[in-house]
Amino acid sequence: MTPQVWALVPVKRLSEAKQRLSDILSPGERLTLAQAMLRDVLGSLRAAPSVAGIVVVSADRTVHAIARAFDAKPILDASESGINDAVRRGFDALPADAGVLVAPSDIPFATPEDFEQVTALLELNPVVLAPALSDGGTNALAMRSPNLIAPHFGEHSFERHRAVVRQKRLCCGVLRSERIGRDIDVAQDLELQMPPAGASTQTASFVRSFDRTARPQFSDPRVAMRLS
Repeated sequence: MTPQVWALVPVKRLSEAKQRLSDILSPGERLTLAQAMLRDVLGSLRAAPSVAGIVVVSADRTVHAIARAFDAKPILDASESGINDAVRRGFDALPADAGVLVAPSDIPFATPEDFEQVTALLELNPVVLAPALSDGGTNALAMRSPNLIAPHFGEHSFERHRAVVRQKRLCCGVLRSERIGRDIDVAQDLELQMPPAGASTQTASFVRSFDRTARPQFSDPRVAMRLS
């Protein structure tokens, strides 16, 4: 039987979010986008029936305030030593017998149904991964207990997580989703990964209102090459 599942969302300081979009978005726009994505992710997690609670690990007090608005428990990331340390800090705050679903704050098109599919796969597998569609990252990591494998978020994290699971001889479920697999990191994501049809999230509104014609550098292929 799968234990209660807690969601864990690591969030860097909002002022430092989405630096790779700084060629095309102003600091204020990046802040707006980061907050919109965080609210969308927390809203979907909050609406997922199988998620017993949410913890948000961040050094940013504004992030803590947003977390509280979604009945999530904020945890201070005092050291700010990177996403994997933040995830481990969140693990330490969870009950030892709790399941955990780690979800980055930049997967704004994930729906409650997507998160339900992830937790449903935990019934069959002790570890579940949802890969990013475009860059080899991990857009969700779920485990039946927080210490089954160590987090390896970062470049090529999906294959690194799978390798650790194989080393531990654990079964691993994989959910490939057009929604949970989308994140927004670089200029191409804003241009190519338009919101799914019908999406009515804050991030979808931001992306749809984004005025590409006012930013000539947006269509410059050199920007895409530099950001890739």
